[in-house]
Amino acid sequence: MHKRFLTLLALAVTLGNLSTLSAQATSSILGRVTDETGAAVPGALVNLVNTNTNLTRAVTSSSEGDYLADFLPVGNYQIEVAVTGFKKVLQRGVVITVNVPVRVDLKLTVGAVAESVTVEGGVPLVETSNAQVGRSVSNAEITQLPIVGRNVYALLTLTPGVTSSATSSTLGFPEQRTMINGGVDAAIGSVNYFLDGGANMTGLRNTGNVAPNPDAVQEFRVITNSYSAEFGRFAGGVINILTKSGGNQIHGSAFEFFRNAKLNAANWGFSAPAPLQRNQFGGTLGGPI
Repeated sequence: MHKRFLTLLALAVTLGNLSTLSAQATSSILGRVTDETGAAVPGALVNLVNTNTNLTRAVTSSSEGDYLADFLPVGNYQIEVAVTGFKKVLQRGVVITVNVPVRVDLKLTVGAVAESVTVEGGVPLVETSNAQVGRSVSNAEITQLPIVGRNVYALLTLTPGVTSSATSSTLGFPEQRTMINGGVDAAIGSVNYFLDGGANMTGLRNTGNVAPNPDAVQEFRVITNSYSAEFGRFAGGVINILTKSGGNQIHGSAFEFFRNAKLNAANWGFSAPAPLQRNQFGGTLGGPI
């Protein structure tokens, strides 16, 4: 009985935190449905489909024509809206990244529902729905830029405002220490680290935990200012890493990175370079479940 109670308690805590974790590892699509004159179209059914996983979400526009689909996994989406008396509109090429809401306004044209208007791309590049200041580091940057030690934290300095980024080990605890916009360090972390929406902090000095290898990381976002209260705790900034998920097709990778001392120079006072033999290997696998 005692074990069953603890199991139910753990499940309740997990479900209670689910909305918070979803908010920190997902994003939103919002916009307004209007006709050719700019008048709002209320009650329009807006269907959103993640083309990577076939996840479908349906929302209805309000009396002002506004719609909002929250807690969406990041990825590529297409949006379809069909209203009696108007041509069906299909918007493709909508890409959302972690913690960055995307606004997509939909304009309907008078006609039969059997007719359709397809729009490719055209999503605004400037986010106007919130005041967050930051930068998303894409998967292309993670896989193509040189990364020292296979540590994605080495790319933090791509974000304006990140003044320093250092990985060290204290008392056997690996720790990531990042300073944003001149924030203080004082041997105690001032930046919030997240991994797939969950806290990714060490138990020592509130610094960052080790990040997954680059092959397993889809993207990450660094928020340097004006982030929402859902993050809380630290005033320095937010670093949110998102790992790769499954998809409609099986995909994966395998890697090995090898280093030795063959091309190294000797340190001052020594006749030969220090010994070095380092192998880093691993892989990733994803697909439909």
